[in-house]
Amino acid sequence: MAQGDQLEIEKFVKKSGSSFYWGMKILPIKQARAMFAVYAFCRIVDDIADEIKNKIKREKLLKEWELSIKNLFLKQTTKNSVERELLFSIKEFNLEKKDFLSIIEGMRMDSNSNIVFPSQKKLNLYCDRVAVAVGYLSIKIFGLSKSAKNYAFFLGRAFQLTNIVRDFREDIDRGRCYISIKYLQKYQIEKDLNKIKNNPYLQKIFQDILMEADTYFQKSLIESKSLDKKKIIASEIMKLFYKKIHKKMFKKHININKRIKLSIWDKISIFYNFYVRKVHQK
Repeated sequence: MAQGDQLEIEKFVKKSGSSFYWGMKILPIKQARAMFAVYAFCRIVDDIADEIKNKIKREKLLKEWELSIKNLFLKQTTKNSVERELLFSIKEFNLEKKDFLSIIEGMRMDSNSNIVFPSQKKLNLYCDRVAVAVGYLSIKIFGLSKSAKNYAFFLGRAFQLTNIVRDFREDIDRGRCYISIKYLQKYQIEKDLNKIKNNPYLQKIFQDILMEADTYFQKSLIESKSLDKKKIIASEIMKLFYKKIHKKMFKKHININKRIKLSIWDKISIFYNFYVRKVHQK
């Protein structure tokens, strides 16, 4: 059963098309297995918030996952392959219930009412729930101590801010916009979801957000210097994927109708440069 569950979850993650798949794949077997389980959980609850149209059904499904997570920690009983792989991960790496519940609460922020021009406080909370919490789970799987929490925090913020710019058009089409109201105030823009995509200041806002993401990337770099390099290989590869996406948008005019993504050559280049640099460092 365990091997079948493991293969099923890995296949699910690979099919999702996430660049994270390759960062996870290089990990030792148990760590990769745990990261695939965490990612599958995140993908499922994210799809509930994004794809299920009926609000009552969305909340019902999120509530079921909330109860499932609580049950994994309390009774350790499972109903499906994702739960079984999550239980393995929780036991093997001493993962914390609050981080899983935080991710679900982040999805609820999307599900209960569309986020549109949030306050900075609300946006920070959202980023910390849907991205930073994943980072906290990840560093435990990587075998890092609490001293790595700042590293996870800065990376989570950087990843999510990059996502906000990259996914701007998709989010608008769903009736959402994660651009903080502080930017509307800065550029004296009307709070109108239907007009924002054609606003002449939108490109300046994108660059402001990407500059903020860049600051978090720089802070994560500083934090990484004090960590065991062998234990952050996967997260550093994930960071390189995100920095490449960030680079495709930073200080450039962004076509909101064309999704920014990495080509197969981008991915090969990232792996090649990462391992060449690693060899030279030895």
